[in-house]
Amino acid sequence: PASMLAPTYVLVPTLKGNISGEVAAISADDDSALEAHFDGLCALAGRLLDNLRPEPFGVRPIHLTGLAMLPTPGDSSKVACLRWNATGDLPFSARELLAMDSDIGEAYRDAWRRLMSENRASSMVVLAPPFDPFGEVLRPFVHVARAALPPPPKSAELGAEDVAEPVLMSSLAIVVDILEVAYARFPYILTGTILLVFLVVAIAFRAALAPVKMFFTVVMPLAAVFGVAVWVYQMKGLHFLGIPALTSAEGAGFYWGTPIFTCTIIIGLALDYDIFLFARVVELRQMGFDNEASVRGAIVLTGPIITSAGLIMAIALGGLLLCDVPANNQIGFVMAFGVLVDTFVIRTCLVPAVLTLASGLNYWPQRMPDATKTSRDLDALFCEHATGAGPGPGSDREGSGRGVV
Repeated sequence: PASMLAPTYVLVPTLKGNISGEVAAISADDDSALEAHFDGLCALAGRLLDNLRPEPFGVRPIHLTGLAMLPTPGDSSKVACLRWNATGDLPFSARELLAMDSDIGEAYRDAWRRLMSENRASSMVVLAPPFDPFGEVLRPFVHVARAALPPPPKSAELGAEDVAEPVLMSSLAIVVDILEVAYARFPYILTGTILLVFLVVAIAFRAALAPVKMFFTVVMPLAAVFGVAVWVYQMKGLHFLGIPALTSAEGAGFYWGTPIFTCTIIIGLALDYDIFLFARVVELRQMGFDNEASVRGAIVLTGPIITSAGLIMAIALGGLLLCDVPANNQIGFVMAFGVLVDTFVIRTCLVPAVLTLASGLNYWPQRMPDATKTSRDLDALFCEHATGAGPGPGSDREGSGRGVV
């Protein structure tokens, strides 16, 4: 099965660690510790099978490998347990098997060297489930398998803090742990980033309520971008196009790392264009234009630059769609689509609409001069600039020699 490429291991400590000596020279105390350990391994196999036998996992005894269990033919529902000293389900014990001078004895000694630590403080159970471990079943599998692990063994000689617990580990289980830690901290990272950026914007423009309006022009569109990405890759909305970069493979979906890798970058790009436009609005308003004329003029002045920058960024980031790695395709799509939405939808439609609603709150508590100029004055100024008869609104501000930002 594909899971053999990344098997799952369960590390099980013995009741009494650091058992030394050859098999023939094991003391009575060590012998009883190994007996308890083999009983624990057999019980662990039963717990794993009980929890992981139902679909979508479908684990059977043949998928388990350990020192206390031998391969079972076919698809038997019961594991063949091997005891250390006593003969249970099998006509021989593990101790007798280690001493056998035969092929089966040699095979078991080889398994002993691979699965038992040198000081016999712990042994390992290998679990190779029949499903694809790289699919969406992995995460619930890790949770269910860990829930099946028994509590740490009790010992009269050791305190509770000195006895190791059974541990489930694999390269993919580590990915699941990283995923859950990342998503547990991601809301705090995202919230902290947004609050800090909005605080800087409010201080820089001396406009306390500007961040509130930017929430509707930055954060909410960002949620829409990721919603479209989920529709494309998780729900396979564009699968009918037959373009591999715009869909996901069977059993796959939206890559968990895409929001973490792209969210703050898209926020930065969206705020960059938003701040550039808002700075022009503030400059024109300070020149005496009313709010509507200031917004309109800012769109005209920043339009070519923002559009060019957005297209360049979209082309550069969209290059990831030409890659053969699905995760790179999704990251490229989210970032390129996010830039295009911000350039052609948010900046041209949503931002002007938001800035013209309750216009007096755009600059509060900063005081603006009385509005003495309207859109007609702005049109006349643009015409003069186009004919070369006078400076444009972006070249000078009332003789101060400082152009509009």
